[in-house]
Amino acid sequence: MKKSKFYVCPICGNVTVCTGESAVSCCGRKLEALTPVKGDDLKTEVVEDEWFITSDHPMRKDDYISFVAFLTGDRMELMKQYPEWDLQVRLRKRGHGMLVWYSTSKGLFYQLL
Repeated sequence: MKKSKFYVCPICGNVTVCTGESAVSCCGRKLEALTPVKGDDLKTEVVEDEWFITSDHPMRKDDYISFVAFLTGDRMELMKQYPEWDLQVRLRKRGHGMLVWYSTSKGLFYQLL
C-alpha cells in the first residue's frame, strides 16, 4: 500500500487511489498521478493507542487539506477533510507507516511515522 498512487481532480476534487499503474480520468480530463514530496506540516503525537494528528493549516475554502491517509505495507486508512473545519485526525497506531496528505494549493506531501 505504501506505493499507492493518488489522483486528484482539479475541477471537482475527486480523490482516486490506485495500487498499480492505471489510466484515470475525471470530469473529462486525464489525471496524472501525484508525486508526494517530504513535508512536516502535520503535528503528530501519541495519545493512548492512537496517533493524534493536527495542523496549523488555515483550512480556508480556497486552501485546505483535502485528505489525510496513513499507509502501511498491507493497509491504508484515508480520512476526508473539509474546508473551515480544524484538522484533527485520530488514527489507530499500527506500527510504522507513511502519512500522506493533500493540500489543495501546494499538492501531495508525505511524512514517515
